[in-house]
Amino acid sequence: MIPELTTISKYKDQIDFLNLSYHDYIDNDEFSIVKVHKWDLKFPFHSPTFRSDYYSFTIVTKANGSFTVGDDRFELHQNHVVLACPNAFFKIDWTDMEKVYNITFKKSFMLKHFPGGIDNILEFDGKNGYCCCLTQETMNYFELTCIEMYEIAISNLCYKEEIMANMALNLLFIVQLQHKNEVNIQKNNEKNNKITINFRQNMENNFNELINGNCSSIMRVKEHATLLNLDENYLSKIISNSTQKTVNEWINEKLIDEIKYLLKYSEKSMKDIAITFGFNDLNYFYSFFKTQTLQAPGIYRKEFQKSSLKELPVS
Repeated sequence: MIPELTTISKYKDQIDFLNLSYHDYIDNDEFSIVKVHKWDLKFPFHSPTFRSDYYSFTIVTKANGSFTVGDDRFELHQNHVVLACPNAFFKIDWTDMEKVYNITFKKSFMLKHFPGGIDNILEFDGKNGYCCCLTQETMNYFELTCIEMYEIAISNLCYKEEIMANMALNLLFIVQLQHKNEVNIQKNNEKNNKITINFRQNMENNFNELINGNCSSIMRVKEHATLLNLDENYLSKIISNSTQKTVNEWINEKLIDEIKYLLKYSEKSMKDIAITFGFNDLNYFYSFFKTQTLQAPGIYRKEFQKSSLKELPVS
């Protein structure tokens, strides 16, 4: 079913179009704050598709639904907030609701009180909408602010528009900070993923060189950090946080896999295998393998050979 599309762009007109009853502060088209949960909504509720001429800032204290802005669909649940920019098509659906607040404003309203500009607060990477989940503590602050803002809106206070603009921008600033934190986390994750991929590739290259006889020692944290032009502790932290395994765990697992392969599929002596992987002390090679696998390398080879013989067809 294709959602109904309207050409109504003003907030008051959209509410009238939906035949909703409300008793909220909406005496102009520049700014409003409403308690959506006080409306006579019938669930499930599906709005038409509007193209607004205002910013819409929805604070979902407790409800379930979705908000579609342009090509983006945001799932809304407890402690979510969503911001929709003007001149973008949007529709909203609710399955149930206990408490939701909606703040709408035009940029011109904010600029009257903050002529220095607010673009940095309202910019979300050029997207038409942004949604995030807040901590319970932050949502409590948002709800208290909305309640206070609503009381100011319906009052006769002087300079109330300036006060409400300041309060709304304060909430938007907190959301913008969360957005920037998410962007920074994403950038760090991308950077860390690249470092992890490069580390693992360098580790594979090192083992290939060892097997081909072009290298005589295993690279450890120091050598990998030098090759990647990173601090040893920084590299160790990135690998541990990204993979839940330490650099040495990665290297030792790879080392054991390579030793097992030669024990199973080559006739190389223990001494030759040990030398291949940089073990100058044969006793240390035995001790290392047994510590990692709980088996001596000779026993491991014999058990593999025995199991292989059992699998041979009987002539």
